[in-house]
Amino acid sequence: MDDTTRQHKALIRETMRALRDALDPEERAAKSLLIKSNLFALPEIMSASSLMFYVSFRSEVQTEPMIKHALSLGKQVIVPITDLKNKRLQLSQIKDLDEDLAPGTWGIREPRPGKIRPVAYNDIDIVVAPGLAFSEQGWRIGYGGGFYDRLLRESKKKACALSFEMQMLTEVPFIAGQDVPVNCIVTEKRTIMSDTIKAL
Repeated sequence: MDDTTRQHKALIRETMRALRDALDPEERAAKSLLIKSNLFALPEIMSASSLMFYVSFRSEVQTEPMIKHALSLGKQVIVPITDLKNKRLQLSQIKDLDEDLAPGTWGIREPRPGKIRPVAYNDIDIVVAPGLAFSEQGWRIGYGGGFYDRLLRESKKKACALSFEMQMLTEVPFIAGQDVPVNCIVTEKRTIMSDTIKAL
């Protein structure tokens, strides 16, 4: 990655993180519930047997209500465990959000050691991904570790990202062959099917 692109991404990360952190907690919760409604209005989500969710942290779109709803629908819910040594996401099925999770890497809640139920990348139907900034073409800027790009590249699974509308940009810098676009982006106002790659 050239220095200009790296610096551009870093600036966007810093700006978007500050914007999202400044969102009033009640407004964040309300917008997250609208995003939940839009996500579960997608036929592809409703027909999926297994959904991988990120467990929300700090000012991210809140996924806890979504995870609980997916569990109540009888879906297999999978969450990531950060493997820093290998720069990969290990996957684990959860059955109870509150019982199975405890603070892990960076303070993000992950399955407790006694509650890990390994899941292979191939066993996911759809990945629900986080991010700091997105374009309507499906490009996303994450947190810089490349964990989700690696997961999507290796699994070749469809991905739906969750975003507050204020995180949407006209364009975001990306590196072809390294960054992986998502198939759709769900905000509190709309669902965007990306035209970069085949939609869900």
